[in-house]
Amino acid sequence: MPFPFILRLKFFGLNKFLTILLLLVLTISCSKKDNVDPITELSSILISNTSNLGKWRLTALKYGTTNLVLTPTQLLFTKHYAKDYKYSDTDGLVGTWSMPTANQLVEVIANFSSGISVTQEYKIISITPTQLTLYHIVNGTEITAIYSASM
Repeated sequence: MPFPFILRLKFFGLNKFLTILLLLVLTISCSKKDNVDPITELSSILISNTSNLGKWRLTALKYGTTNLVLTPTQLLFTKHYAKDYKYSDTDGLVGTWSMPTANQLVEVIANFSSGISVTQEYKIISITPTQLTLYHIVNGTEITAIYSASM
């Protein structure tokens, strides 16, 4: 009776091999992370931070190498980035925003006091669901602004 026993052994070995192969394929396919475009990912955080509103409140400001003490008015300043690429802030400025690269944010202000459209480019130092750090140069001076997600 060795013949049926050998057949069962070979069949069992094949089943075990196929089971292991199937588990391996499933593990590899499930662990594979979808490639998300960095601009899309960061734009999503910008418009839907932990406040779920895309609002960012100024919490710190560095002028050159000096950390500035914010005035009560500055502590209330917020920027709002909407899904439809509209921008507004608590100074009453409105316009549009874009993110041409993963580390660049551009605001185009439509109602600047001079009556002309003004473009402001920022380098994104970091962006998380709770904090946004922007950098730009004004009249040769480096300015770093830190914003927190705001309700």
